[in-house]
Amino acid sequence: MAIVVWLILAFRLMIADVWDETNGLLFFGADTMSLREKVHFALTQPLGFWRPLPTLLAALVLHTVPDFDLSWRVMRGINAAMLLGTLALMLALLRRCRPEDDVPAGSGPREASLTIAFLFSGSAFITVGWYANVFDAAALLFIAGGLLLLIRGRDLAAGVLIGIAFFCKETAILALPFLLMLFAAGRITLRQTLRGGIPAALAGAIYFAIRSTIVPFGSAADVHGFAAHELWPTVVNFGESFWRQTLKGSGPGVAGFLWLALGLAALRRPRLIVATLPFFAASCLIYWGMFSEWQNGVLIHHLNFVGRLYLVPVTLMLLLLALERRTIAIAALCIPIVYGAFTTWRDHFRFQETYAHIYRLGANAAEPITVHYPPKPLEDAVRGVRIGDYPDAGLHIDAKSGELLPSAAGTNRAP
Repeated sequence: MAIVVWLILAFRLMIADVWDETNGLLFFGADTMSLREKVHFALTQPLGFWRPLPTLLAALVLHTVPDFDLSWRVMRGINAAMLLGTLALMLALLRRCRPEDDVPAGSGPREASLTIAFLFSGSAFITVGWYANVFDAAALLFIAGGLLLLIRGRDLAAGVLIGIAFFCKETAILALPFLLMLFAAGRITLRQTLRGGIPAALAGAIYFAIRSTIVPFGSAADVHGFAAHELWPTVVNFGESFWRQTLKGSGPGVAGFLWLALGLAALRRPRLIVATLPFFAASCLIYWGMFSEWQNGVLIHHLNFVGRLYLVPVTLMLLLLALERRTIAIAALCIPIVYGAFTTWRDHFRFQETYAHIYRLGANAAEPITVHYPPKPLEDAVRGVRIGDYPDAGLHIDAKSGELLPSAAGTNRAP
């Protein structure tokens, strides 16, 4: 029943393609390049990052389904399928660790609490509501598959599968300290940890070596800046917002840290709690500079999509709590998780409505329309829309409210 409700809410978010989704549609859906050229681009060219497998998937789908009204929906559907696939793998993993239980997988309170906490989260809703998060969804799917293989004793195959996750997104590196957490929890042996972790680490090293030649770390072309002054704010803001999975406030508060402490305390064993420290440290390093500001009530903002960054670390922490049979703790953590999901769903709904309004105006206008909104330019010749730094445009987006408003000067037509 929970999955059905989640799918209904996900379907309600199918309003309009926005930001990086639209850029992907315009590039990979265009007929100016052949499929072979698009595949070559996906595998070899930098986009501020290098994540070849999901980029290749997007290229194939958007080329095959070039219709604007359908292709982004197909991609979001693929994201939803990957999330549900991840959930199925995690539930199978729980059953594998407790084969003596006679409760069917997915029907016990532990499975139900994990299902709700995973699906009804800000990270899951932004993933299913924005196909540009295919990177995290794909990486998590490979990690979950690798962990299930590891629990089943197929250590090398598990390491290979986790290694493939690196080619979806760098966040796959979090699987390595998570293996240490599983070892500390007594779920896998030292031999399994090494036999699974070594091939995964080797694949990761290969990935980072190739990536550094395509997108040098810390360069102007890199999505990561690694500015020293942004490290501590990342640690503080990421920790405070960990279970809520949003940065929609104006700054960190006490409640977020209390929820974080509750999640750690629920692990009970000091050895296991200490083993989570490298995991959180790796998370902060991976997300260095991405949590240095807060949304502060602004609707049309790049932090509208920040929930995607929590998908892998929060899911792995939930899985560990489920493996430790901390059902009550997971149920309690659903309070900040579901609250964050509600605000993410609500604001992403409103965000998309603003762009759907712009697209309708463009479709009904005799000439292309121009909208003033400098932070995220768009040149959409297909729908006759130009968005960017156009102070003389007749329309502008009020970033705080998300409203499309008439400007004091200019016309509604492109210059």
